[in-house]
Amino acid sequence: MAMGKLRDFKSQDFSKREYIDEKLLLYNEGQIEGVPANPRLIRDSRYEALKKSITDDPEYMTYRELIVMPFGDKYVTLAGNQRLRCCRELGYKEIPCKVLPDDTPPLKQRAYATKDNISFGQDDYGKLLAWDREELVEWGKELKDSDLGKMDADEYEEMFNGIKDDDAIYPVIPKLDDNKELIIIVSDSDVNANHVRELLGMNKMKSYKSDRVEKSNVISISDFLKRWNDRNSNTKP
Repeated sequence: MAMGKLRDFKSQDFSKREYIDEKLLLYNEGQIEGVPANPRLIRDSRYEALKKSITDDPEYMTYRELIVMPFGDKYVTLAGNQRLRCCRELGYKEIPCKVLPDDTPPLKQRAYATKDNISFGQDDYGKLLAWDREELVEWGKELKDSDLGKMDADEYEEMFNGIKDDDAIYPVIPKLDDNKELIIIVSDSDVNANHVRELLGMNKMKSYKSDRVEKSNVISISDFLKRWNDRNSNTKP
């Protein structure tokens, strides 16, 4: 495909926005052949946050419409099932939707439904500190309750810039204390990092900061040696 075509979104826009009676909108329960039921779940607290988000900024729904597929005389919601539920509870009678063409293949339908729920990026927490924390929480942003989150941008920059060669281990990792030495393994891919965690049994470890069991990036040298030796002894003929 030529580069000009690749960038020509207008020629590829086959959808149209309609305001559809909520009674005609169905949740995706697997009605369409080749399109499984919506797998997404939402916690009570997050559901209430989503409902509040729609209440506070209802016009945003016109920028983030439901994506629906014609199904007989009704429509199956491929993207936005939780938004649909919130709108119904809030009393909306008509909901803005992007309607896919009747001939949209199941592969495309599955792709749209999946991509609508994927976050491809991640936050730069240094830059996030410039935002108002209370506003972010108000808008439904989940923030970790960490010391970093309690710092303002100037405090974070001062702390980070205060790490010197005498205080850090490559690249800029503060020393724990004089009795502990850190060995760092650098990975340039999630696949390799997860493979190492699997080899060393780090996918489910008790956090060194709390009693939570989760995927770990830290392992003591004694645990490492034990697991390494156990693995080697199990592979011997």
